[in-house]
Amino acid sequence: MTMGSFVTGNMDYIRRPFVANIKPGHRVLILSDFSHDPRVWQIVQSVCAELGAETTVALFERRPADYYDPPSAVCEAMMKSDFNVLLASTGMLHCHASFTAMAAGIPSICMDGGMQLEWFQSGAVTDDMKQIAVRKHYVAKNVFGPNAKQCRVTSQYGTEFTYSVEGRITQPPLPTDKFDPYKIINFAKDENRPGNNLLYYLFPTGEFNVAPVEGSANGKLVIDLTMHHLGRLLTPIELTVEKGRVVKIEGGPEARILRDYLEIYGDENAYMCPAEASVGVNAKAVVRGIQREDKNIMGTLHFGLGTNVDVGGSIKSKIHMDGVILHPTLYVDGVKRIDSGRILVPIEAGKQAAPATVRRESRR
Repeated sequence: MTMGSFVTGNMDYIRRPFVANIKPGHRVLILSDFSHDPRVWQIVQSVCAELGAETTVALFERRPADYYDPPSAVCEAMMKSDFNVLLASTGMLHCHASFTAMAAGIPSICMDGGMQLEWFQSGAVTDDMKQIAVRKHYVAKNVFGPNAKQCRVTSQYGTEFTYSVEGRITQPPLPTDKFDPYKIINFAKDENRPGNNLLYYLFPTGEFNVAPVEGSANGKLVIDLTMHHLGRLLTPIELTVEKGRVVKIEGGPEARILRDYLEIYGDENAYMCPAEASVGVNAKAVVRGIQREDKNIMGTLHFGLGTNVDVGGSIKSKIHMDGVILHPTLYVDGVKRIDSGRILVPIEAGKQAAPATVRRESRR
């Protein structure tokens, strides 16, 4: 008997996105691969069947990289379903097949990236999802503000990184009394994020997304916690960025793996950085060693390579890879807003930060 072969624990959290969205007669397609924890798709299939959905499971070999399409037959099936449930060990939300389905009005419920069943019973999934929506509103308003222009990030591992967010800050509305935190999100309508036909529910969630101005970033960006495909990092990865493009990757074994990975699976736009620069706002998220959880940890920053059309940018690439800084310090237009992972401004409704906690960056 192998470890993790039993279905045990509380299934309440994993049920919630399906109870909120799936109705009797819906055609649900579950996508998974042979490297993923099979208990997860089995539970999801059972829940959808219980809700009266016509449920199909598509199992296939693990894709070679995050955001690669599933097999062609599965891509075709995605266009004939009412909901696509992404449960693969590689990320598929940004893949061409997913974008095509969402553009046709077919939403995705995204739970991929290698989440084990136990991880749907604790950590990020247990946070108050309505409160996460509140925090996203106030991060946009108080950490950045609608007129934010320049960001600077530092960290204990040597990050010294700047980029522009001018014209890129969107402010999700505060949730109303009718807000259902588990419903499919139409991002153009529900979160003021323009274009791109984004129609999905991400679980677990807990990040405020920003797509920095392409070509504006410069400096050294040191990823120290987790990165797509690589998992939990044993040694930090140092990215040297010039005019929004990675020109050098240094560090230990993981840096070598990343260089090889980008060369084999990437394209010219895979080196664009940061495609995304986002703030974690999930108060219950913990370090798992996978992106689906780690990038949501409160006060973290994660930075993406490659595609960013889904977060308000213009870059399209074969891949998208996020790397997380656990204890970043963030200055917005010279004012310190996050200090070693501690958010210095109020991001909860009705709470105020002490004025002394917000400090302006000292002039050199």
